[in-house]
This record gives sequence, C-alpha cells and structure tokens, in this order.
Amino acid sequence: MFKQMLQFMAQQTGDVLKEKRSFRALWYKEWAELFLKAYEPDKKVVYTSLYAFPMEILAAFDVIPFDFEIAGSLIASTEMGVPTMLEAENRGYSLDVCSFHRVGLGGFFKGYFPQPDLLITTSYYCDGKAKANDIFATMHGKEPLLLYVPAEVNKDSLSYVEKQLRQIAGKIGEISGQKLDEDRLKEAVRSSNRARRSHVQILELLKHSPCPWDGRDLIGYSINGNLFWGSPVMERLNTALIEELQMRINTGKLRPERHRVYWFAWLPTYPSNLFETLIKNQVSVPLCETFRVFWDEINEDKPFEGLALKCLKNPFIGPINRRIDGLDKIKHAYSIDGAILFATPACRQSKAAYRILKEFVDSLGLPFLMLDMDIADPRGYSPEQNRTRIEGFIELLENRNA
Repeated sequence: MFKQMLQFMAQQTGDVLKEKRSFRALWYKEWAELFLKAYEPDKKVVYTSLYAFPMEILAAFDVIPFDFEIAGSLIASTEMGVPTMLEAENRGYSLDVCSFHRVGLGGFFKGYFPQPDLLITTSYYCDGKAKANDIFATMHGKEPLLLYVPAEVNKDSLSYVEKQLRQIAGKIGEISGQKLDEDRLKEAVRSSNRARRSHVQILELLKHSPCPWDGRDLIGYSINGNLFWGSPVMERLNTALIEELQMRINTGKLRPERHRVYWFAWLPTYPSNLFETLIKNQVSVPLCETFRVFWDEINEDKPFEGLALKCLKNPFIGPINRRIDGLDKIKHAYSIDGAILFATPACRQSKAAYRILKEFVDSLGLPFLMLDMDIADPRGYSPEQNRTRIEGFIELLENRNA
C-alpha cells in the first residue's frame, strides 16, 4: 500500500513537471523515487534518522536511505494513518508512544516498508526513535547502531563522535560490500558545502516581505529535505527553490501579509486548519528553527572531523539556549512579530521546552503561542478549538502592532 502511494506521488509530480517548473513537485518526485528504490531487490537499504544523521556518509556508498518516521508522515497524511496506528496499538504499543512511531510500527506489521540491511539512528532530536529503531532491528534480525553525540563541544567530544562515524561507515561498507571511497566522500562533502551556500541564499530571500514561500512547505522541507545532503539532488532542489522564490518576488506573486511569525519544532502531518487559518489572517512563517544553518562549511580533507562537528553543533543537543541563540537578531532581520511552538506529546524538544522558549520570546516583547496538537494522530484534533487559539494569538499580534 505504501509503495503504491510512492508510485502515485512520483507519477503525479512527474506529470506536473511536464507542464511547468515547480520546486514542490521536484522535491516530492525526488523523495518518492528515492524511497521507491528501497523496494528494489538488489538494493542495500539503510534505515536512518535522515533529519539528524549526517547523510553525506550514506551518499558515499551505493545504499538507499529510508526513514520509517518520514514514511509514517506520508501515511498519516491520508486516511491510512489511524488504521495503521491501530495496528500497533492493538499489539500493545501505548498511546503514550509518539504517534510517528506507532504509525511506523503499524506500517511494519502491515508489511508496508522495505526490508532494512542496517539501522542507524542518533541520540539527539528524538528519544523514542532510538527505541523504535531497536524494535525494528529485533524484528528484522539486523544490527541497530546509535550515534551518540555529547552535549559539550570540545576536543574529546569531537574525537569521540568522529570515531563513531568512522565505525558506522565501516558497517555500511560491510553490508554494501564496498570499502569507503575517500574521494567519493570528499565529493559528497563538496556537494554538501555547495548546498549549504545555496541554503544561505534561500534564507536571505525569506527576509523579503511579503514572504515568498508557504510556511508549511518551509517546515516540511527543513526536516525531510535533509534526506539529500551530500547528493547533487540537494543542490538541484535548492537552485529550483531559489529560482521560484526570486520569480515570485520579481513578479509580485505574493500572498498579502500582516504578521510574520517564527516557528519552533515540527508540524502536523494530517489535514488540519492550522495553516489555512494563518493564511486567511495574513500570517506568514518566513523562518523556522529547523531551517537555520548552524554549522560551518566542512573541510573536505577532514570529512569525518567536519561531519562530527556538524553533529555536535546541532541546536537540539545540549542546553536549550542553543535553540534561541541569535533569535534577537533574527527578530529584526526577518521582521518577526511573534512565535509559535508546535508541541506534540511525547516530545521533549517541543512540549517540555515550552516554558523556557516562552520566557525568552516574552523577553523580546513578542506574543507566543503553544499549539498542543499531535504530530500524526488526528483523533484528538479539534478544528474549532485550534481556530480559536490561533485567532486569539492573532489578536495579540494585532494589539502589538497597534
């Protein structure tokens, strides 16, 4: 069923691209086609946390990355979402388990996903993902690997993470039947550096008012776009997005805008009135925290060291002040009027961070809204309650501007 969904997505976006240039269609087409390769019998498949693990390493091997969380987000965007979660719940997985992991486990039990040859995840971003990774590994009889990244950035932690990345590359080499090609890894790093530069260009274009891009796509791409780091695909996607943003700015094809908000954490994958209500009230999202560039260009002659440092500098590791560092400057650069935190249950990065994030945003003199919504499970979703909360937040934005 999920494979058919990917096939439909690839065909549909391909048809769109025959008619016109579209960044979104290109993005979804590349995403669908890469995941579809994981179903080919001769391919080696590596399950990973594509939003956290340095994908440049996987790009240096002939393996196909697959993420059951990101796959689950597609399932949860359809009517298949709740039945797939129920498959896991009926087998004893509690509602306290993140809905992304319930839909992922349900997808496995229903036979939706390709077979993994290796499973890799990280100690940061998501606590539950590491446990879910272990469960998947046990079910498939494969080895789970955990990249542990300490909170401190120093010489010892850099060496520690670098060593782990080398070991993981060795494991990928074993399952793929390849030795690491240093030149290929260097080229993946060069590609990553070029994509980083174009990413910075996108950030500059997003400062334009009215905002030239939709907030939902921004947040989505900031997470699952990480799938392509180290690949020329990321460079093509960023170039296509830059061209589209520039075209919208030059032609004035922009939505009316009264308020601009900064976005913390994730977004709901099921249909909701969240962005519909924001757009109706002329509220844009020019920047989200997961789209910020927090790392420097990587030294291609020391790729493992550079990638280790990229991991260590991730703002979702260590003190929470990493997530708000520089937000005072962002407020002015992006003309931010307020901030929204999407707070899904079972996620310390969102719900547990509420008080500290709110206090800092308050100190900037900005209104703050916590949206208490599940990321993939729509059964507790109330459109009326959601609309009321957003409209109340917009009243605060109006009062501030007045």
